Amino acid sequence: MNNMKNMKVPSGGAASTLAKLGIIGGIGLYAAANSLYNVEGGHRAIVFNRLVGVKDKVYPEGTHFVIPWFERPVIYDVRARPHLVESTSGSRDLQMVKNWTSSPYSSFAWPATYSLSDPWREL
Repeated sequence: MNNMKNMKVPSGGAASTLAKLGIIGGIGLYAAANSLYNVEGGHRAIVFNRLVGVKDKVYPEGTHFVIPWFERPVIYDVRARPHLVESTSGSRDLQMVKNWTSSPYSSFAWPATYSLSDPWREL
């Protein structure tokens, strides 16, 4: 019985260590690849967190950090677009003329970037 107590059991060796290192490295590579996101010019982003919901901060252009799987960025296009308005008027010779007016500063064409997270909260 004394021989069984002092018996040395061989460890997994290099293959086991290499497998553990590969799994840890794979998880680290996945986290590094999915932790950064880029917000292009003319866009804004909000972050949805699985634990607390939508965050209040609106992220501007640039590269930002998120926690993989727990957070997900939602990117919005907030560029100003011209708003075309059609109007019809009569001329002196009693003909109807269509006029098109372009208004780049219409309230429908320029979204409010400070309240981008409100629709996500109300859903």
